[in-house]
Formats: sequence, C-alpha cells, structure tokens
Amino acid sequence: MAPNIKKRMLVGTPMFVALIGLFLLDSVAAKYGLGGLPLLVLGWILISIGGYEAAQLLRSSGLAADRFLIPIGAALFMTAMLAVHARYTSLMVLSIFGVGFPAVAMIRPVLEGDLGKATATAAASTGIAVYLGAGLGSIFALQQDAGALVALMAVLAIKSCDIGAYFSGHWFGRTPLAPSVSPAKTVEGLLGGMLFSAVVLILAGEADLIMASRPQLLLVGMLLGVLGQIGDLAESVWKRAAGAKDSGSGLPGIGGVLDVLDSPMFAGPFAWWMMRGFGIADGIG
Repeated sequence: MAPNIKKRMLVGTPMFVALIGLFLLDSVAAKYGLGGLPLLVLGWILISIGGYEAAQLLRSSGLAADRFLIPIGAALFMTAMLAVHARYTSLMVLSIFGVGFPAVAMIRPVLEGDLGKATATAAASTGIAVYLGAGLGSIFALQQDAGALVALMAVLAIKSCDIGAYFSGHWFGRTPLAPSVSPAKTVEGLLGGMLFSAVVLILAGEADLIMASRPQLLLVGMLLGVLGQIGDLAESVWKRAAGAKDSGSGLPGIGGVLDVLDSPMFAGPFAWWMMRGFGIADGIG
C-alpha cells in the first residue's frame, strides 16, 4: 500500500468514525429539543478553518481576499441557512448579509487608503463566504428538514465517490477527465465513484434509513457523486492558480480542511433539494 494511502487511512478512518458518531449524537439530541446543535458547532469549526484556507489560496493566486472576514461571513451565512422553518426570517437575514457583508469587506482597504482594492476585496470575500456557507448550510438544512441520519447518508454518498473514484481509477483508469486541472482523475474513476455513491444510498434504503425506491436512490446517488467531483475539481482550480498542492497541512495524507469539504460544499445544496424533492427524506424525523 502506498505511503500516502496509509496516511489517508490513518487520518481519515478516525474522522469517518467521529463524523458518524456526531450525526448519531445529533439524532439523540433532537429528542431533547437540541437537534442541530452538535452539527452547528462542528460546522462553525470546520467553516472557520476552511474559510481561512480558502482566503489564503485566493491571496496566493493574486486575488484580494480578507482572511479574517471570510471565515466569519461563511459562518454567518451557514447559520442563516439553518432557518429553513422560519423562511421569511431566513430570507431577511440572507438579504441583510448580501447587502451588508460586501460593504464591511470594503472597510479595511478604504481605511488603508487603497480604494482600488476595495471592490476586489468585497467581491472575492463575499463570493467565497457565500460558496462555503451555502454549501455546508445546505447539509445542515437537510438535517433540519429530514433528520440527522438522512443528512449523514447524503454526506457519506458524496464522500464515497472519492473512495470509489480512487480505486476505480487505479484499476481501470485510462481516459483523463480534466488533465489541466487534476491529471490523476479519469473518466473511469468518476463512473466507478458514481456507482459507489449510489450503492451507499441503496444500502441505506435497504436498512430503512432512507425512504425511497431503488431507482430513486440509484439516480440520486450517482448525481451526488458527480456533483461532489465537480466541487473537488473547483477546489483543484483554486489550488492550481495558487500554486499549492493542498489547501493546508493540518491533516497528513489529506491536506487541509478545505480538501475534505470541497465535494460536500458543492453538492450540499443539490443534496438538500434532491433528497426532499425526490421524496427520499419523507417520513424521516
């Protein structure tokens, strides 16, 4: 086994177990009126670190990004996304964020006398804060709508594509997927990863964790798999532009927190929409 894979397994396995444990804890907390709190705390921690890493990547690629405001803005946007059962309140908070955050992001460049940098800082900082906050916020909104177990299955399906894509690409990969962005990714790997994601949801359905037909689970699983890979490629573009291999170095064999969040962030809003709209979340509380 390659040394890098060993590192990934040594770091990734405890993370995987901890994630499942936290979702189960959240499911128990819901019985006492505290559902969402454990996940929200985790979300604040992850999005703060991931936001800082994203800001560093943008700055390394020459874009003006506020590395202190981005984590704060992403956390605020994610929290606002959780108000799914108070939709008008949520809309109001998101509207205030949309107007106020760009203005706040301009303050530092203006005070420093760099007016030309103010607009670029506001645009870059707001864009990445919304991207991060909407992605993770959608996963937590799914938890609010459908329960912790359904949200957990969504995350597992998305991340399972990474595992399936790696081994499928290693064994069968021949056709490059996006060589200019991620040379190691192959079309065969993507297809294997999509199938792996679908199997995860189908098994969850067989265990009565998700209420949906097998064709629905197959379709949604494959869609979540490919959407997660798009998120992975999007982050790869940021890293290439910044001349970085990973978003950080805190997780040996994996990279940074953003390297873990890349696929759930992009696929999160689609998971929320599909797992409600296709009836997968029906009857799960």
